Amino acid sequence: MKKKQIKYTMARALLSDTLPYEIPLTFSNRHFYQFVNEFNIQFINDKSNSQSIICNLSDNKFEIILKLLFGTNKPLMGKKINIDEKMHRRVPFVFNIAHKANRFRELTIPHPKSQLELVAFYDVYKELILYYSNISLFSIRKPDKIAKFAYQNDNLHKMNLGDEDDAIESSDREYENLKTFFTYSQYPHIYKFYEDYRYHRAEKKYDKLFKFDISKCFDSIYTHSIGWAINSKEYAKEYCSSNGVAEFGNRFDKFMQNTNYGETNGIVIGPEFSRIFAEIILQKIDKTVEQRLKTRKENNLTFKRDYEVFRYVDDYFVFYNDDKVKEDVLTEYELMLKMYKMSISESKSIHYVKPLITELTIAKDKITNLIDTEIFLKIEKKDGKERISDFQINCNSKALITKFKTIIKESNVEYKDVMNFTLHLINKKVKQSISRYETYVDGLEKIRYESSFVADIKSFTVEEWQKKVKQESLFNKYMWDLLDFVFFIYSVNPRVSFTVKLCHILSKILLTYKQRIQFKGSSEKIKRFTDQSKEFVFKKISDEIVFTLERRRLDKYIQVESLYLLIALAELGEQFRLTEEQLKQYFNLKLDEDRLVFQADINYFVITVLLFYIKNEKSYLPIKKAIKLQIICLFEKEERIEKRSSKSENVLLLFDIIVCPYLDAKFKREVLSLFGVTSANEQNIILNFKNVRKYWFTKWNNFNFAKELEAKIANELAY
Repeated sequence: MKKKQIKYTMARALLSDTLPYEIPLTFSNRHFYQFVNEFNIQFINDKSNSQSIICNLSDNKFEIILKLLFGTNKPLMGKKINIDEKMHRRVPFVFNIAHKANRFRELTIPHPKSQLELVAFYDVYKELILYYSNISLFSIRKPDKIAKFAYQNDNLHKMNLGDEDDAIESSDREYENLKTFFTYSQYPHIYKFYEDYRYHRAEKKYDKLFKFDISKCFDSIYTHSIGWAINSKEYAKEYCSSNGVAEFGNRFDKFMQNTNYGETNGIVIGPEFSRIFAEIILQKIDKTVEQRLKTRKENNLTFKRDYEVFRYVDDYFVFYNDDKVKEDVLTEYELMLKMYKMSISESKSIHYVKPLITELTIAKDKITNLIDTEIFLKIEKKDGKERISDFQINCNSKALITKFKTIIKESNVEYKDVMNFTLHLINKKVKQSISRYETYVDGLEKIRYESSFVADIKSFTVEEWQKKVKQESLFNKYMWDLLDFVFFIYSVNPRVSFTVKLCHILSKILLTYKQRIQFKGSSEKIKRFTDQSKEFVFKKISDEIVFTLERRRLDKYIQVESLYLLIALAELGEQFRLTEEQLKQYFNLKLDEDRLVFQADINYFVITVLLFYIKNEKSYLPIKKAIKLQIICLFEKEERIEKRSSKSENVLLLFDIIVCPYLDAKFKREVLSLFGVTSANEQNIILNFKNVRKYWFTKWNNFNFAKELEAKIANELAY
């Protein structure tokens, strides 16, 4: 195994720990990270809580870029910009995703200033984060080490690669791409725990299992409680605010407040640093519960003798034999959680007795068997004389849908509980089937290619050619049925994580049908599939996406899920573009005094993805005018310029607008004036900065659907 030190700078937390997983595929922090590195931009928070940003900009004329990006009106003094104390707090960009039936979950993207502040915080306190994240014996998902290595792509490394669906970098697996600032032990996904020997050992040792979680955990966390966790509640209240004792806890508290516009009740949801904040608090609660159970005067309970507790973020698994033990453990948790202003969710508490097999385990076992036995492609070569092998293909979407619904009903689980697992299995099946078919077809094409140059190699007979054409048709039908099944189960409960996995499947199929093969010594690239085959499969994908979009018109609360499908639709090509009328219907655009107007508020993500989709197509010009109007309305919601700059959504949108190739310079200047940039000289500086920074947060062009999905899957985080 070859490994090398990671070349990422300390700002690498911007790539991994500051964003939610559920963001559109066109959005990333990669270009923001490159900017921070290129100009050595750093956040400084001194002992007196004075904040400033230092940089290595070679030309002071670019100070206007820094002032807009980080939301400050202070001048650049040499290489330093001070941040006014009133401007320490920032408003995060809050967006919604589907969570439960007719309910949504709020996620956040911190302001660029807050993200830079986290980089500085990690740099100073990373060792303390690790220390306070490792005091509990119960936690099974916690920061373990600082990620230090990247791995070379040698053969041994290939054998030890982390699974493509691992959520976080695990300390006992190897990865080509760094995923999180810290490595994590012990389970990147909660389902890994169900499959692990520790879970099975507990099943053997104990007769009963009690599962519970914390009610609205992140919404309930009181930021000051980080000080209670690091010290004692009384100590923190008496000393932390007055004389700077316990600086780590106080700084973490202040950072979480500044990131969430001064809120102390509840923390931002989505970024990894929020889970670390919660983990430190829950670690303290775990440790206290264990000690209190062990030191009780009567019926003292010992961990691993009388009970075992496993905690994955805020999900608890309590194994025990005696019901009194369970009640004692539960009582201690109720008391401790109450001290930290949290409580147990009664509706999610479940009891199990031996055999300790959950409904979810039963469902997954049945689904695995269904996918294995009902979906397959086998290529059987009878002997060396026959160049065209026999096919065995099985995939009947109608039968699959019926059997899948039966499994859901009989196992008493919900679709959402098994969707990620099912889509993961289908993704593996699609990948396996495509690989087998590609190897087979490429071999046949090589025979055909060589037969035109070598006399003793026979070209295909009419019968052989007809058989090959029929096999391509069978493979097309196989893919059609797979897509039919996948879109059916997806349509029941579309969510962002499910949509990502759906798009990952689509990406593999799209690449396969677009791909051309080339043989050594030839400049000709041969189509692997005919145009008719490609259109047959692409039309199925298009029809299913359009059907899904029509069923799920743009909702003011839930907007991100369908944006992935819009991006996927763009990959099919011009002939599968939505009409202007279809876009108007989906995005709820209607005429108002001879101009199109959005009937519901649309956020930053909808604006950027819609612009990404329509580009400079003339047929969409009325829609683009409506988008421009919506952008102005969004910015003008805040009357004061400094308030506009303090909102993450405004800053992200502003910087994407100034480099967007699909918006005109006149409009960009109008937008800049709303942020106080009125002089032509300063506007020119900002607009010409695109020569230095082509992208900020949205990848407007040169977009690679497959690669972006691979990066997304590699960085998937469990919630």
